[in-house]
Amino acid sequence: MTHTPYDLSAQGWRESTPGEQGVDAARLAEGYDQLTAEYPHFDSLIIVRRGCIVFERYRGDSGPEVLHNLKSVTKSVLSMLIGIAIQTGDLEGLDGKLGYYFPDYFTSTRDSNKRDIRVRDLLTMRSGLEWSEWGSCAVEMTASPHWIDFVLEQPLIHRPGEHFSYSTGDTQLLSGILQRATAMSALDFADLYLFGPLGITQRSWPSDPQGYTIGGAELSLTPRDMAKLGALYLNQGIWAGDSVIPTAWVKMSTAPHVEGVAADPGVRYGYLWWLYPQASHECFIAAGYGGQLIYGIPDLDLVVVLAGDSRAAPKLFSDNRMVYEFSWLRDWVIPAVSDIPG
Repeated sequence: MTHTPYDLSAQGWRESTPGEQGVDAARLAEGYDQLTAEYPHFDSLIIVRRGCIVFERYRGDSGPEVLHNLKSVTKSVLSMLIGIAIQTGDLEGLDGKLGYYFPDYFTSTRDSNKRDIRVRDLLTMRSGLEWSEWGSCAVEMTASPHWIDFVLEQPLIHRPGEHFSYSTGDTQLLSGILQRATAMSALDFADLYLFGPLGITQRSWPSDPQGYTIGGAELSLTPRDMAKLGALYLNQGIWAGDSVIPTAWVKMSTAPHVEGVAADPGVRYGYLWWLYPQASHECFIAAGYGGQLIYGIPDLDLVVVLAGDSRAAPKLFSDNRMVYEFSWLRDWVIPAVSDIPG
């Protein structure tokens, strides 16, 4: 995925007409009507081309400054923070092991092999711990008095690093590692190193009973700030001329590390990012329950943000099928781009 960085400013978005940025406005308007007719739970849409907002629509009580619970988009934000923590030296790298960061969590009654779960295993959902994301595990974890303890009590049924199983439990462990490595919660770390530089001041991100920021869900941001995160990644981690996230991490985290993660063989997984082509164009995707979505398509210089009421979302948006079955970008947005590189 390639893209030449340009100036993005924390002072505000540049706005432009679709036509000025090589996008068919009539096609977008028609596509928006189709989107809201078929999926009325969506209340926010932003399309960014060449660093400019070219299309922005809200419905109901939503608006550019209204917070939305991003659900599992939170996981991709956690990935950003891990990359920053490696750059700052707080995290030594991807091969740090769970036993190093949580020695107090392991006793003689625990499976000692769990100590060998690495940071990279958690980033790729390959801890090896038994987990049923859309069964009872996530609900039981959030109902438990000690979330990290609950995750670590799950049986180790695969060798770490060998088997993909989508798991909010893995990201809670990762949030715990980040907090122990930096002596800051993920929220405080984000405020200092990510949200602050991007001018993101409206945010909410709760913690578990032990004070570890929820690693896999519950971050709330505005649609425009969701778009900032997508644009930051499209711009190779550079914002207002400064490197906020190392360019090498942007490339590494959106590179395919795991195949065979969904029914569609075209879906791959990076470091807490989904990867799935949109009409033959490589695309990284942050996806959350109910259709909270950030798409980045580097070769089209395109970011698309969708958000909505997860309570009213169709079943399609209840799990990760949305990554490959929801085709609105492929059907409407990409065909509206009139100057696709040859």
